Amino acid sequence: MTMQRFPSFPGLSILSTVVVGFALLSPLPCRAQLPIDTGQSGSAALMSQQIAEIQSVIDRWDEAVTQHDQYGLELVLAPQYIDISDTGQVTNRDQQISEMMMKDAPRLTFTQKVVSVRIVGDAAVVNGTYDRAYQGSRLSRIKPVEQKGVFSQVYVRARNTWECINSQRTIIQEPILKGKKKSAGESTEKPLNHDLGFHLPGLHHSSSSDAQPQ
Repeated sequence: MTMQRFPSFPGLSILSTVVVGFALLSPLPCRAQLPIDTGQSGSAALMSQQIAEIQSVIDRWDEAVTQHDQYGLELVLAPQYIDISDTGQVTNRDQQISEMMMKDAPRLTFTQKVVSVRIVGDAAVVNGTYDRAYQGSRLSRIKPVEQKGVFSQVYVRARNTWECINSQRTIIQEPILKGKKKSAGESTEKPLNHDLGFHLPGLHHSSSSDAQPQ
């Protein structure tokens, strides 16, 4: 059996060497350079989105209380809602609506502001501040009263929105300085040197006495 030999082409080996060398020396296509995300900007954006989402629900809550709107309040509070007031009174949703719809119910404005939101599954833990101002009445001799405080609430997802299932409030009293005599011309008003219980990074309160040199 004889083996068939193919003719060799010297120029072909040289051409192959040149092609391979050019392929090795040519630069590889560079991928698009993406910015490095440390996670801080993404977390801040997510927190802002969550706060805005819950704040829209709370705004409807405030409006329903101010306008004595039963239907509006039912859309915000879950049927299992439990409320713990700043005086320790525990009521459910039906009792909250009943008290709001009473004929002699006080007129007030209610404003809640979300400070932080933590979402775990279908539940959200919300912390914030509130401002509640009762309107005065000359007939009943009720003086206008304004109250400030902090709240902690739990929300659950329902029908593509959020419903509050638990709320607890703590009123913030203005601190009273004792043992200090009032000098001549000194104002009797005391500044409220607190941020309603929420300490945000980078924000610190200092009294005027600390700011001045000794």
